[in-house]
Amino acid sequence: MYKAKGIEIWLEATEHHIELKSSGPLSLPCAPIIRHVNSMLQNEKPIEVKDDSVILTTWLPPIPSGPFRRALKAEIDILLRRKYVPQAVSINAFKRCSCRCAHCNMVQSPDEEFTTGELKDFIDQVIGLGAISIGFAEGDPLLREDLIELVEHVEGEKAIASIFTPGILLTEEKAAELKSAGLYAAIVGLRSPIPAEHDAARGVKGAFEKATQSMKNAVKAGLYVSMHTHANPSLIESGKLGGLYDLATQLGVHELTVWEGIPTWGYMSNEGMMLNETHRKHILDMYRRVNSTLGGPRMFSMTFFESPNLFGCMAGRRWLNLVDSGDLTPCTYMPISFGNIREERVKDIWGRMRKFPEFKCKRSCLMLDPEFRSKYIKKIPKSETLPIHIEKLD
Repeated sequence: MYKAKGIEIWLEATEHHIELKSSGPLSLPCAPIIRHVNSMLQNEKPIEVKDDSVILTTWLPPIPSGPFRRALKAEIDILLRRKYVPQAVSINAFKRCSCRCAHCNMVQSPDEEFTTGELKDFIDQVIGLGAISIGFAEGDPLLREDLIELVEHVEGEKAIASIFTPGILLTEEKAAELKSAGLYAAIVGLRSPIPAEHDAARGVKGAFEKATQSMKNAVKAGLYVSMHTHANPSLIESGKLGGLYDLATQLGVHELTVWEGIPTWGYMSNEGMMLNETHRKHILDMYRRVNSTLGGPRMFSMTFFESPNLFGCMAGRRWLNLVDSGDLTPCTYMPISFGNIREERVKDIWGRMRKFPEFKCKRSCLMLDPEFRSKYIKKIPKSETLPIHIEKLD
């Protein structure tokens, strides 16, 4: 899987057990990385085990692969050199969408949409910095006429390409076309297992039926497919999170992704959508139960993945997000800009972001941290155009 001077890393895998092992003089100092990855693999249910690779989740590259080797190298650099690279890059730079969601993160900037050339240049820059995952996200990337061309531009030996979509437009033909272009995964958002509730959240009649059909289309095309939801207290307390998993099983998708509800952008004061520790325990219990049970989709949990015991908050450490104004923010949820790609190179903006003291230590999601929200988020004036530049908050 990975070989460099002083260390060799390989994977031992069966249908029921996956484990990284290493040898060489650097094995001891690199042991924390191996333990980190193995703690994630322990009792996990992979999507697929092939003769030559393992697909653990829609969120990570195949093991082994060029992108996964780059990910291991990045983790070794973090351990030995304290050097972080933007491994996960989301492009939330699409102005058009088929939905009218109540909790939309789209930035309605007055600028023109990015050209194909501008987005290709951005992709080249972040892959050059070490990105292993490029996600085309909000609004709906399927409304971009050049989406196929952009997916094809992601170098498969270096990074995987995914789309995040409400699933209104993912036809059988489009899914097959995206698969041929090299798309790795399709992540389709669903707010509720009850059709009327999902339609109301999307602001589009029939959105539920179209989203579920889109997932079927993506599975048929051979894409890895995740049903994605943001869990708020009512979703958990009503038992509807379990209903979403049951629906994912019926649809034959590979994964249920559960992200915590995060008040952000135009809804920063709506902290009622945030989970408490009882809710988080429910998610983690479900996560362990699902991933230790044979059959059915696996589950990806932000609550587990971004815990301090594993990777911690990804924002500004392993994650970088582009919005349609050209601003780079630390993640999809944090409405703070550290620079604009129409004015500077990504490398320079990332360097500035890495100097921000809040990104120095490993903690759970900063946007859910009361101290961070009081220090930065709650100081943003309601009249401010988002994202706000970090200099205005210092």
